[in-house]
Amino acid sequence: MEIRKLLFFCVLFLFSVNAFCQAPLQNEQIRIQVWAELDSFPGKFEDENSVQEQKSQSKQEEKSDFEKLYGFAIERTKQVAPFLMEGLLYGWNFDYTPYDKKRGVQEYWEFSEVRKFDSSINRLEYHNPLPKDGKLLSWVYCNRTSAQQLEYKRWTSIIHPKVKGSGSASVQDGFEGIKQACSNAAKNAVREYWRTMEKNKPKEISGTLLLIRDPRIFIKNGRYEVDLDFFLETDRIVPYTYY
Repeated sequence: MEIRKLLFFCVLFLFSVNAFCQAPLQNEQIRIQVWAELDSFPGKFEDENSVQEQKSQSKQEEKSDFEKLYGFAIERTKQVAPFLMEGLLYGWNFDYTPYDKKRGVQEYWEFSEVRKFDSSINRLEYHNPLPKDGKLLSWVYCNRTSAQQLEYKRWTSIIHPKVKGSGSASVQDGFEGIKQACSNAAKNAVREYWRTMEKNKPKEISGTLLLIRDPRIFIKNGRYEVDLDFFLETDRIVPYTYY
């Protein structure tokens, strides 16, 4: 009986180690799943991708059958993946002024990349493309550089609050709609966090959000819906008492 128990735990241990080793370490390599619609939103493809489409017509014969069939989804994936990697590698800067009815202050939100994604520094690899339910699913891999690993370690070693937010934008806006939905999710994450932390509404909040975990993007009622998780680093809070 004791021998059977020992064998059982040994097998369980080896299985756990194997499963752990198969999972990529986010501090060294980022892996996210990205999807794109197989077809463009009616009436939008010409406006957003006409230049790329014209350039690719001369090279159409060089493309594989897969590329010819899923060309729009492939191009959209190659737009979305670098944008999300910017948030995962470097984070996004923000400057936020909350809405204040009593003071007559309108809400202001500015959202920008800390650093533009550079394919010469971080090469993206797209694996296991799978057409499913009107979408093209792909796993995207990105290796962090040594400097980026140290920066990620800084984020995880210092106590940064974890925040989350949801946002949406119209599907008709294509890739710009996805970016807008992510921006709205970031704004809501900052707003909800400081709403619970500050008794008095501040005049201005600025800082950086580092995207963590897999972004969750889906379509509902003709809108992109996005759920995002972040580490929050607040650089400045300006209270109204300063004015």
